[in-house]
This record gives sequence, C-alpha cells and structure tokens, in this order.
Amino acid sequence: MVSMTQDYAASAYATSQAEAMTPLQAFLELLDFAVARCVARDTRRASAAIVELIAALDFNYEEVAGGFYRLYEYSLREVKAGHFEPALKILTELRDAWHIALARAPGTPPEG
Repeated sequence: MVSMTQDYAASAYATSQAEAMTPLQAFLELLDFAVARCVARDTRRASAAIVELIAALDFNYEEVAGGFYRLYEYSLREVKAGHFEPALKILTELRDAWHIALARAPGTPPEG
C-alpha cells in the first residue's frame, strides 16, 4: 500500500521533473506517453494525451498545424472507438520522425 506521503513525494518529483523540461522535451514525453497508452489500450489516458497534443499546436503556422491536427484528430477518433492500432501507427511514426529529425539537427541539445 502506498502511503499518502509516498504518493505526494512521487507527485512532487514528477512535477519538478516536468518543470525542468524544455518545451521540446515535454512534447516528446507527451508523444511517448500517448504511444504507451495506446499500447496499453488505455482509452481515457491515450485520449487525454492526444487532446494535449492537439492543444499544443500553434495555428500561427496553419498549414503545418493543420496537418498535425488532422492526424491527431483521426487518432483520437480511433482511440475513442477502441481501435488502437491506427492511432499507435500514426503516433509511433511521428515520434520516430521527431527523434530522427532532432538527431540530425545541428545544435540541438540532448533529449535526456
């Protein structure tokens, strides 16, 4: 049984870790979380992660954000319908593409 003190300590640690992340690190963590929740077939948490990915889009760059929006929206519909494989494929390919792009980008700080 986890005590309230342990639960609070874990929550405080997670909060401090999140606050120390760059926006890019936070985005990649969220994408990893969405993938993991699809693998676990966790509709509620996968949906919440995808909603957060949608909320993070910057529509000042309408063409790019619109493309991501359509992918995320489709993934969200599939997850809510209990069809995790299409969402998992999309989110995994996006995550892998981001990791490749960052590895090739000059001057990109390490992810960890």
